[in-house]
Amino acid sequence: MTKKAIVKLVNTVKCYEKGGNAVVKGISLDIKKGEFLTILGPSGCGKTTTLRMIAGFEQLTSGDIYIDDENVSHKAPYERSVNTVFQNYALFPHMNVFDNVAFGLTMKKISRTEIKERVMEMLKVVRLEGYENRMPSQLSGGQKQRVAIARAIINNPKVLLLDEPLGALDLKLRKQMQLELKHLQKKLGITFIYVTHDQEEALTMSDRIAVMNEGKIEQIASPEEIYEKPKTKFVADFIGETNLIEAMVSSIGEKNALLELEAGTKIKVDNSGLNIGEKVCIAVRPERLKIKYSPDKDDEWLSGKLKERIYVGSALKTVIELNSGGEVVINEVAGDRFDFNRCNDQVFVTWKPDSAVVVRA
Repeated sequence: MTKKAIVKLVNTVKCYEKGGNAVVKGISLDIKKGEFLTILGPSGCGKTTTLRMIAGFEQLTSGDIYIDDENVSHKAPYERSVNTVFQNYALFPHMNVFDNVAFGLTMKKISRTEIKERVMEMLKVVRLEGYENRMPSQLSGGQKQRVAIARAIINNPKVLLLDEPLGALDLKLRKQMQLELKHLQKKLGITFIYVTHDQEEALTMSDRIAVMNEGKIEQIASPEEIYEKPKTKFVADFIGETNLIEAMVSSIGEKNALLELEAGTKIKVDNSGLNIGEKVCIAVRPERLKIKYSPDKDDEWLSGKLKERIYVGSALKTVIELNSGGEVVINEVAGDRFDFNRCNDQVFVTWKPDSAVVVRA
């Protein structure tokens, strides 16, 4: 059974100046109930503006936003069933942990007994039992973040908006908090809409990822599909590492198409709506490439010579200068490394046909 959309964006546009360039350019998006959706993109792509429009902190220039089938486009933030967690936590420095978490309930004039019960339960959920009397200045970054999350979810919002909430944490703590947030979201069943520029963070945490670029959504799909089957050159290049090999469609058959590189090398790919003469890119992940002295019969391949090898602990990165022009990077894991006799050996860079994706250039 398909879950209904709890948040719906319909042709949403945002311009900060009248007649100026749009920061968000007609986004339409359905976010399902109980989903962990991440809006991912580089700085300035419009992802935080999109989140702020859902929260009500930014007014739409045009379009509509629905939350639980209610049009909230012109409603104030406090009239929407959402709460927001910011990167800087926004805790009240003069209040202890208990009072910070209880703030929303206090404003609603809920009884003291119920407030205490709900705050203590929420502190247990975020694993901060025993911290209720501490001040924000006595907490670590990860603890402050958990207090901010507890304060946001204690009011039982239908949607929790998170604007780069782990950006201020160090790498190790950030990775730990990624898993904690994912587990917390599954436990609570609240819809999370998460904004980040960190691709690994998005891949780790999300049910679906919406990749934004210059105010538009380039692709929305599961983490696996975004990584393995990017739809555009931008998505292929932005998510993780990839090799982009420029080519032109030279001929098209019933099932396959032939792509021609600058040096005349031809590569066979699936025909997925390509046109003769069209410029495309072949996207192949570094871990999908192999180095060989002779390709196997079912391999696609390009020839070249070793330029550089870089040891990075868990992998060995090898840069191959292609005879057809350009370079590719291959990631080899420990125990599966190709040994060169000499640095300038002529070798073949090979891959299986289903490991490459054709994207429009």
